[in-house]
Amino acid sequence: MTDPVIPPQSTAGSGGLVTAMEGEDLPVGTPVTAGEYGLAPASPPSIAQGTTPRRTLRARDKFLWMWPVVALAIMAGVGMLWGSLGTFISGVIVIAVLVLFVGDEVLEAGHRLAVTVLAVLLVVIAWLGHQLGVPFFSTRDVKVNGTESFSAGSAPADFRGRKLSADDLKGVNLHGALLSGATLDGLDLHGMDLSGVKGQGASFRRAILDRARLDEADLRGADLREACLYGAVLRRADLRGVDATGADTTDVVADAKAVKQAAAWPAEGTGRNCGR
Repeated sequence: MTDPVIPPQSTAGSGGLVTAMEGEDLPVGTPVTAGEYGLAPASPPSIAQGTTPRRTLRARDKFLWMWPVVALAIMAGVGMLWGSLGTFISGVIVIAVLVLFVGDEVLEAGHRLAVTVLAVLLVVIAWLGHQLGVPFFSTRDVKVNGTESFSAGSAPADFRGRKLSADDLKGVNLHGALLSGATLDGLDLHGMDLSGVKGQGASFRRAILDRARLDEADLRGADLREACLYGAVLRRADLRGVDATGADTTDVVADAKAVKQAAAWPAEGTGRNCGR
């Protein structure tokens, strides 16, 4: 009988397929790679096409929906107190804080610094605009054709030469009002804002002006006899020729130089606190 034919044994080597005939020793420790067996190397699991990896939500991010409400409330409140200047400054600050609050993970340190510097710069520009009387940022009177005629934002109330009653002033903004020659005798103007009024020759006799704001008011020749000025603020007011005989000037805030220019001004307050 003939011996059976034994097929050659093979093993994979680094150079390819190593064949061992009958009776030959097989190489020991020959490395075998997946590629030599036609197998693809393992790859890390991939994200399904069309999907975005979910970002871990921080606790504070859950309250981002409140920011528009908070921003509007802050801007409205500050705007009521300081007008367009306050609205602008508060808006800049709120937006800058929001950007830094939300973008701390995606913005680089240089970008965050740039946002902070820009916010500070805008606030400084707004304040300088207010100080210099730029219309948008200031409530000071602006000149039209060389004449100071209206306050920035809206035309002032014009009561020149009129005899006014309490009903005439209901709901009226007297900031920067034109009151030259007007008569406001005995009216209750307690705590009102009369800053910048043009009240040359106006009569405020026995008027209640305690805690009123009269900053930068032009009161040349005005009649303030027996008026209540308790705690009134008259910084930078023009008091030349003012007659304040018998007026209660307790705790009045006014420039000493301006007071000296008045025709008559009590040396001390009467202390009667205007009946309040």
